[in-house]
Amino acid sequence: MEDKSATERLAHWVRDFEAGAIPPTIRAAALERLKLSVLDAIGCAYLARGSEATQPMIAAQGDLGPGGPCTIIGGAEPAPVTAAVLLNATLIRALDFNDHLAMDPNDGARLGGHPSDVLAVALAVGQWRERSGAEVLEAALMGYEIFGRAQKLLGRGHSWDHVTVHGLTAPAIAGKLMGLPVDALADALSLGAAHGTTPGVVRRGALSSAKFLAGPMVLQAGTTAALLAAHGATGPRTVFEESEKGLGRQVYAGADMTGLSAPLTGRPMVEGVTIKAYPGLDTSQAPITAVLEAREAHGGPADEIAALTLTLTDHPMIRRQVEDPALKNPTNRETADHSLTYLAAVALLEGEVTEAQYARAPWEDPRVKDMMGLVTMEMDAAWEARAPGAYPCTARITTKSGAEHQAEIAYAPGHARNPMDTEAVVAKFRRSVAGHMDEARAAEIISKVAAMDQAPSLRPLMGALAG
Repeated sequence: MEDKSATERLAHWVRDFEAGAIPPTIRAAALERLKLSVLDAIGCAYLARGSEATQPMIAAQGDLGPGGPCTIIGGAEPAPVTAAVLLNATLIRALDFNDHLAMDPNDGARLGGHPSDVLAVALAVGQWRERSGAEVLEAALMGYEIFGRAQKLLGRGHSWDHVTVHGLTAPAIAGKLMGLPVDALADALSLGAAHGTTPGVVRRGALSSAKFLAGPMVLQAGTTAALLAAHGATGPRTVFEESEKGLGRQVYAGADMTGLSAPLTGRPMVEGVTIKAYPGLDTSQAPITAVLEAREAHGGPADEIAALTLTLTDHPMIRRQVEDPALKNPTNRETADHSLTYLAAVALLEGEVTEAQYARAPWEDPRVKDMMGLVTMEMDAAWEARAPGAYPCTARITTKSGAEHQAEIAYAPGHARNPMDTEAVVAKFRRSVAGHMDEARAAEIISKVAAMDQAPSLRPLMGALAG
């Protein structure tokens, strides 16, 4: 297919993708990992329904179109498919608690972003088109693969946000579940890519709702692209190759786009996923864990602490986060869950980082502000060799008497190299949905997700998710 464009090649790859072609042992492990991410994403969505941050989006549901075939997680009213994609992706993503792609499981390359955002597309389109649970999981597995491959090609040394890749993941998943012919798939992918580019400003400075809405809005546009392509709308097939204005020049600069449609011969990208232990950005998971362990070693009151030093890996993303003045003094939840200073201080003071550490705006508490003033951060280049592909941390508490208590975390709980087992993910889910449903309903959802690959329809699962 040397004469075809990147989106045309990817369209053939999407059409031909079959989970059954993956070696059985690898496929079984990948699907079990994926089902854990599905359960985790549902739990994150329920937890987000109680957050002030998501209330404007929940309130807007009626304005996005009345009725429809799709369930909104935890919601009483159904919605049109594109509205369901937007709302469910927002709920999954809003608290920065859903899964994170730590690395390529084949070569260990550090990646990033939240692949479980795409589950909103798989669930909505799968429900609408009456697909089986196995078909939905297959489409999601494919979406995770495209997400990781596109992240590698997009890179991070530019002005574009990582959710740009959802311009490809959404039309690929939607088109696969809709059974689009290859030409329509190519047009859907071309339209989605053309309308997916998102500037990095959504994750800079004093953060806004755009931090968690950026991905859902691209996913909605990509799903719309598939719906339009199904009715004959066409896209710019040379969206990457056009010499002056193509994405290969402006966004995916210098990338070899043939990697998008290469055969899947190794381990699927889902095996590189981290399921987070704490609601906060990916780089905070090891620091929070290290602070909590150092706090336990200290064992004394917080007012005995003179300093907290975090030693972090010397990486451009870490340096940017350490140097960003807005992250040193957060004023809202969106900024707080990206602030290493805040997360370290509140973990040290309160001994936990949960949604409760955001719900009452503790960044305004004088005790928290005082503790943030005791936090210093330094970088150590040696960490990269000791914990490649991770964001490790050493936390050192120094007391007023001069005593020191230290903890070191290379791979945080849930990291792809230190993954949560099924029991831990189920426990996280139960904590997330507590207060939203009784134990019987939680057990029903856990059971239905675990058996998703055997379900002839998504109806029972989606029915259980309706509020």
